[in-house]
Amino acid sequence: MEKLANWKIVTYALYLLDGATIPAHTEDIALKCFELAPGSFSWVKHPSYPDKDIVRVALTDAAKSKHGALVTGRSGTGRGRGAGKASPAMDGWQLTEAGVRWAVGNRTAVADALGDDAPSPHRQADLKKLAKLRRHEVFQRFLDHPQGFAPQLGELAEMMRCRVDASAHTWGKRIGTFRALAAFCKDGEVLDFLSQCEATLEDGTG
Repeated sequence: MEKLANWKIVTYALYLLDGATIPAHTEDIALKCFELAPGSFSWVKHPSYPDKDIVRVALTDAAKSKHGALVTGRSGTGRGRGAGKASPAMDGWQLTEAGVRWAVGNRTAVADALGDDAPSPHRQADLKKLAKLRRHEVFQRFLDHPQGFAPQLGELAEMMRCRVDASAHTWGKRIGTFRALAAFCKDGEVLDFLSQCEATLEDGTG
C-alpha cells in the first residue's frame, strides 16, 4: 500500500483531537501523529521520540491551497509573556471547513492505511455547541426570514463574543470555527446563516 503523505496524517490527527471546534497545540498534534505513525514522525537517531518539526512542516503543507487549505494556524514561538516583553505568537491549529469535510470523507481510508480503528470525536459535545447558536435570537430571526435577513454588527459581535471593531482576521476565525462545526455536524441551515453573517461583515453594514 502506498505510504500516506504526512499532510494527510496530520489532518486526520487534528480531526481526532477535535480540531473541528478547538485549536490544538503543535506538540499535542505531534504526539498524536507519533502514536498513529511513529515511523513517519520520529527522530532519525532516536526513533522513540516524536519530531515536532516534521509535524509543523506537514501542518504547513496541509494549510496550502494545493492540498485544499485543510488547516489554519501556526506554531508559536514562546510559552508565555515575560515582564516587559511582547506576547509571543500563540501556538494552535484548527481544521477549516474544507478540512472537516476532507477528514469526514477520508477518515476511514486513512485509518485503514494506518491500522487505526477510526474513532470519531465526541459528537454530542459539538451538537451542544451548535444548539446554543441555534437558540440565539439572531439565528431564530434568520429562520423566520432567511431571504431578507440582515443582522446588526453589534448583535453579531455579542453572539460571536467578539469586539465590534475586531480585525477581519479575528472575525474570520470566529465564524470559521462555527463553519467547521456546522460542516462536521452537517447543518446546512447554520452554514447558510453564517454566509449571511459574512456578507454583512463584508458590506460593513449592520
